[in-house]
Amino acid sequence: MLFLRSQDPELAEFVKARLRYGGLEVEVVESPEEGSVALILSVSQAKIRLEAEAWTLLKTSNNECKEYVAADHDTFTPSPLSKDGDGLFTPSEICFITHEIIARVRVGVVPDCMPRSEQGVLPRDSLMLALERAQVGEMWPVHMPASHRKAAWKKGIVSADFPTMMEHYYGPNVAFYFAWLKHYTIWLTLPAIAGFLVWLYHYLNPDISADNSHVLPLFTLLVIVWAMAYVKSWDRHSASLVCDWGISDIRWRREVRPEYRGEKRISPVTGHTERYSPMHKRLLMYTVSVLVTLLMLCVAFSVMVISLNLQGYIHHSSYSRNYLLYPSISWLCDDGEYFDPRGSGPMPWLLLYIPVIFHVAIIRVLNIVYSSIATRLTDAENHRSPSDHENALYIKRFLFEAFDCYIALFYLGFIERDIVLLRRELVSLYTVDSIRRITTETLLPFITRKATRGIARVRGEKEEERVHERLAKDLDKEQYEQFDDYLEIVIQIGYVTLFAGAFPLAAPLSVLCNVLELYSDVFKLGQVTRRPTVHRITDIGVWTVLSKGLILLSIFTNIYIFCFTSEQLMNYAPSLFDVIELSPEAALKAGSDHVHEVGQGAGITVATIMAVLEHCLLLTAAIVWVIVPAVPGHVKDELSRREYVKFIETHGELQTTGLSSTTVATEASR
Repeated sequence: MLFLRSQDPELAEFVKARLRYGGLEVEVVESPEEGSVALILSVSQAKIRLEAEAWTLLKTSNNECKEYVAADHDTFTPSPLSKDGDGLFTPSEICFITHEIIARVRVGVVPDCMPRSEQGVLPRDSLMLALERAQVGEMWPVHMPASHRKAAWKKGIVSADFPTMMEHYYGPNVAFYFAWLKHYTIWLTLPAIAGFLVWLYHYLNPDISADNSHVLPLFTLLVIVWAMAYVKSWDRHSASLVCDWGISDIRWRREVRPEYRGEKRISPVTGHTERYSPMHKRLLMYTVSVLVTLLMLCVAFSVMVISLNLQGYIHHSSYSRNYLLYPSISWLCDDGEYFDPRGSGPMPWLLLYIPVIFHVAIIRVLNIVYSSIATRLTDAENHRSPSDHENALYIKRFLFEAFDCYIALFYLGFIERDIVLLRRELVSLYTVDSIRRITTETLLPFITRKATRGIARVRGEKEEERVHERLAKDLDKEQYEQFDDYLEIVIQIGYVTLFAGAFPLAAPLSVLCNVLELYSDVFKLGQVTRRPTVHRITDIGVWTVLSKGLILLSIFTNIYIFCFTSEQLMNYAPSLFDVIELSPEAALKAGSDHVHEVGQGAGITVATIMAVLEHCLLLTAAIVWVIVPAVPGHVKDELSRREYVKFIETHGELQTTGLSSTTVATEASR
């Protein structure tokens, strides 16, 4: 759908004429808003076939997967996911082809009715790009009728074909997220079972805790090795999905953001006039982005200090009492006061949880504030392509929100070196944040859906709506945004891996949350947001890199917890540590009647143990990530077979015998 917010009939006629000239079929429908024009854009079957051949879409012919050829259309068979064999091309492929044709429609001769923007209008500008820059045009795919959508994934998320079902309707950019989340949840089952058994062992033995457990180091080792294997497994699974879905990475076809600004120049690639912004002009904005982000991180750190004072984690006996203790705040946690962590204050069933709720709420507010700031900073950096813009924005927001979530945990684990307080804060943050996610993303949408269906039954409304009715509903919906979905799971990976030695229940709880997340996200796509534009991406982008970074960091955090924060290493080598008894007041604050410190002269030995463990785990990561191929053998064979078939169809049968299909495909690719 193209929604044109303009009362100028001349502009509407010009837009319709240009779209029809570009090969699109244009249908004017009843507009939901007065003073606007609603256009339904579609493409003829003949045009779709030609575009499918140009984009080298893969289809099945004689039980073999090969590139589509329009002249041999009748020899190809539809996807088994198609409803009643309704067509050779999937809804996502038709949506993608239509979007690409629309993007290629140029302004041409710029008429007087064409609204101008700060960037101006060039004859070779995309028509949609010019309309979006002037903020008079908006385009999004229209949902198919409900019966078509339900048919695509009627088996549910438990089906092995669930990601393929999502790709069939929504396209690879959406399907990759669901495939990644499902793959991660299935893999998480192993540490979830192990974590539950560790928790059960501690529960049945009250004298054993995360501080002095003999089994937690083994569980931590399992989690770290599991995480290494998981990300490599996802790389291989991702390559298989790309092969199965027939996606080719054509890098030269890159879209230009409507907000991109630059000087006019002749493109060295196409030879046409384009806008260009040199790198040196963006360096200043990069510096501004760094400084503003550092300032916001200081604000987040200050909130963390206030929260830890309110929860009684920073007190007169703590390591940081000289520079992070604020008596004007910490007195609220004294014996018998409002936030006394021992529960001897007034209304402990309520007031005891106020600091944690305050911390989570402030984190949420800071994330929302920085989200707006990061968007403006990234816009000012003036990235040319949407992918570059998104990566820059995602990295900023991830670094800030990860810092916001983890900084208190890092402080308790590596500055205070108190695993009891670390575990208490970790459980509190994880629990409250999980409740927030389940409430806002699952329960509220579920209740809203039930209420909406109930009202529809009372009114006697039918599920099958006319086109203009679906358009009117789409106008009130928000654009689908994947960032928050990806971010929440990557942050969760941090909770599971970074502090595995302190919170073994994180894995089993995460499995339950992720199952609910899968169902709620499917519902959100179908009922809450607009249908997203299809992009034929080949991976999940920067999120794989961020996940690997967290896993590498978890090697250092867990080994530090093993060697210094907890008594786990002391259980195996008690001669290397000294035990110091605490005063009754300090013991109440710390949750333990003693602390341990590295014995005199044993520092080098403990540091050597830590270095050896780190190097062994880093070497293991290198072996798993470098030596194990990222592309499975059967995928390589299939890609080589496709190259061979294409070479044979183009050049005919080979005269030289003895060449394997892999060799021919390699020569053809050269």
